[in-house]
Amino acid sequence: MKKIILFFYLLIITSANSQTKLIQIKDSLTNYSVPFSTISFSNNKALITDEYGNFELIINELNSKDSLFVSAIGYEKKSFLNKDIKDSILYILPKLVVLDEVVLSNTKLNSNQIIDSVIAKIEKNYSKDFSKNKIFISQNEKSEIVRFNINKFKSTIEEISPSLIDSITKNLSKNNSSSLETLCYFYGNTDEENQKINLIKARETYNKENDIIQSLNKQLEESFKNNVKSNSYFKIKSGIFGGDLEVDGLDETDSIQTQIDRKNNFAKNQKNKLKNIYSDLFYQTKSPYDFILKPNKYIFSVPKLDFIGDNLVYIIKSSPKGNSKYEATLYIDSEDYAIIRLDFKNVKPIVKFKLLGVSFNYFLKEGKILISKFNNKNYSLSYIKINGSQNYSIERPIKLIEKNKIVKGRNKQNQISFKLDMKIEQENQIEIQVFNSSFISNEYFKKIEEENKVLPEFIEVFESNFWEDF
Repeated sequence: MKKIILFFYLLIITSANSQTKLIQIKDSLTNYSVPFSTISFSNNKALITDEYGNFELIINELNSKDSLFVSAIGYEKKSFLNKDIKDSILYILPKLVVLDEVVLSNTKLNSNQIIDSVIAKIEKNYSKDFSKNKIFISQNEKSEIVRFNINKFKSTIEEISPSLIDSITKNLSKNNSSSLETLCYFYGNTDEENQKINLIKARETYNKENDIIQSLNKQLEESFKNNVKSNSYFKIKSGIFGGDLEVDGLDETDSIQTQIDRKNNFAKNQKNKLKNIYSDLFYQTKSPYDFILKPNKYIFSVPKLDFIGDNLVYIIKSSPKGNSKYEATLYIDSEDYAIIRLDFKNVKPIVKFKLLGVSFNYFLKEGKILISKFNNKNYSLSYIKINGSQNYSIERPIKLIEKNKIVKGRNKQNQISFKLDMKIEQENQIEIQVFNSSFISNEYFKKIEEENKVLPEFIEVFESNFWEDF
């Protein structure tokens, strides 16, 4: 429903302001949209359509005498004069492919023989050299507070009263969403110790707190600052569980240093996400998608032949045996036996537990991985999209006890206690596109310095021309 609303919103904007136009690429034979098409212009700029084949054209920056070129795997490349683009749909024609006897004879191979060939050529097919990658990361998250109750609240800080907590609880936004987009250079090889990142630009959008909740949160923060010592921290106790909680904002900090720390932490966070993605690729030894490295854990279907673009591929479905958690569809190049596409989905919960009033269920993880040749030598990641869903809840008594790093003993020790009953459902998506990847030497990698001076820019609504210069 939200996608429909957004679509009509863009149409309204297009009508009111002729500078931009939403255009969709479609198959001229089937009338289906063509996702992830490449749109290039006479001025050498380019962009990629989304999963629905849509892109936004900035009219006032185009020369009417120039052309727009559309290309996609499995389709004829087609050009359109800018002055002739009147409609919101552009059609492209699928390539005609003729199978010959030699190609068809390959169907005699069974799944086990094909998988064996994939395993035998892993070292040759997939790059483990140092490389420089220009990468776009898109992250989206939605959460819903299904239940949030605080009962039996007690506090030694008078300003932090049950009525204040009730007001905060009642005014909490039950539905929240956020998006973060980052463009960066990612350097290194498959070894997690040999990876570096330099951010180029980032933007984010999220639900801002309303005026009431902002005021209540500020009141809560001021109460902490006025009653808790600057060098204090809180000890959390919940039955037999316990831990320490540092209280942010109580120390007077150097704002310049804080800004530097925030930029470094943001860069580190983005690098860790990419590290996790690369270390989980199906040809890595610790990958959870171990369809190839541990084939005995799976049942493979009879192979079928089809085309992905110009590549004749074997399509094999795998289903798990025993405790394996994922099923998948493998697309294997018939010439070099490289997996060039992998679609996967869990058939069992990724993580699920319930203990002493705390529960967590990571019940959905599905995605698509595309592998390409950038340097005409080895394959490496070109695109990945992963969707996940989880829920977690807690129904336990909580006690916060102020501790001080300098003052010893229990004198004037603040305490806050309550019973928390909470359940949250969450959906998240990460999408990564590698625009280009090139080989670099070990010596070149060693000279690279991580100079991360980027924080995401907050934008109320994402606009396509934010990335225009890149």
